[in-house]
Amino acid sequence: MMKSSVRLLFTALLTAGMLLTAYGAHALDAGGRLRAQGDFEQDEDPRGQFTLNAWARLFPELQGDATAELLIEGTILYVVDDFAAADLEYFTARATLPGRLGDQSVLGLRGGRYQLTDSGGLVVDHRADGVSLSLDYPRIGLRLAGGYTGLLLKQNASIRMSAEDLTDLLDEQTTTASPRLIALFELSFPELVLRQNVLLGGVAQFDRQSGDEDLIDTQYAYLGLNGRLFPGFYYDTVGLAGGVQYTDDALDIDTSGIMLAASHRFLIFMDALANSVVSMRALYASADDDDFKAFMPITQPDLVTLSPIVAADLLFGSLEYSLRPFSGADSQVLQNIGLAAYGAAVFDADPTGDDSYRGTEAGGRISLRPFSDIGGSVQVGAFVPDKGDTTVYGRIEFSTSF
Repeated sequence: MMKSSVRLLFTALLTAGMLLTAYGAHALDAGGRLRAQGDFEQDEDPRGQFTLNAWARLFPELQGDATAELLIEGTILYVVDDFAAADLEYFTARATLPGRLGDQSVLGLRGGRYQLTDSGGLVVDHRADGVSLSLDYPRIGLRLAGGYTGLLLKQNASIRMSAEDLTDLLDEQTTTASPRLIALFELSFPELVLRQNVLLGGVAQFDRQSGDEDLIDTQYAYLGLNGRLFPGFYYDTVGLAGGVQYTDDALDIDTSGIMLAASHRFLIFMDALANSVVSMRALYASADDDDFKAFMPITQPDLVTLSPIVAADLLFGSLEYSLRPFSGADSQVLQNIGLAAYGAAVFDADPTGDDSYRGTEAGGRISLRPFSDIGGSVQVGAFVPDKGDTTVYGRIEFSTSF
């Protein structure tokens, strides 16, 4: 599979290069980066992976204020003692066209393999093959996007919504990712009320597995509010209601229900205090009970913890404090040393139930970026469960660009 993936990647990059050479470009930017990550868990074997990316950006010359960009990025992923694969990470054409639909309008077009992300941060953040359109005015913005994930390489994808997804991940005969068709719609209202931003959005996900496998279709509608409350004090709140449908033709199962989720985050920036940042977050995800179904995002949201936490039947709260203690030093190396400490408490979605408290994770992180193109970090955390033994986790990361 590695050889065929490399051939496919090389063919795509060569074809793109020939097309770009034929049509010409106003500017060209190219480079790469190498990332290494090691994950450690107490009483478990360590896991390591290396990712090598090579990319090129070309900027065709357009008339007036219009701009265009073509991004081509290839990836070679190696997981120690597991697999090696090559993938076409991104192949994205983008155009920004000011004034096409009014003097104050900005029309944006994007197509190809790109990152499909909802602005609420609760539903999806994943690569997909598709198109995206945005139309922005000073007081309103519209975004429409769609994509298909079934052509991605499964080892370089993170959609795990059903048991069939996990089965395909372990099946050596299956090379592509979970086939999901995703559609997104968003309306944004910058500084609508008291200079606060309002977001309305919806996402629909259609499971395109074939045969009698278990299928899961989902829909999400969300309302967001974000902005600045005081100088240096920002917040971001999102509430979501959605629907989920489960179908298994082999077992003659067909059920549906409503799921809920909400996220609230505070960010406090204190530049005068060694560039300190305080981050507080609360996350709720419904459980499977008499009233609701368990929340099921397309991809899992990022949390501060190292221990694996799934956004379903969950009430989560975290507090993180980070700073650059030597930000005023003359040495650039010292200036770019970062320290962070965090704590997170984990409950079931209903905190009043018996044994709803799961545990607490506490940890810290040190990061160093002595140069703009070289950096790394070390993070250690310990999860103390309500019952059972404490588990220690660790992560080491290194990256360099060229």
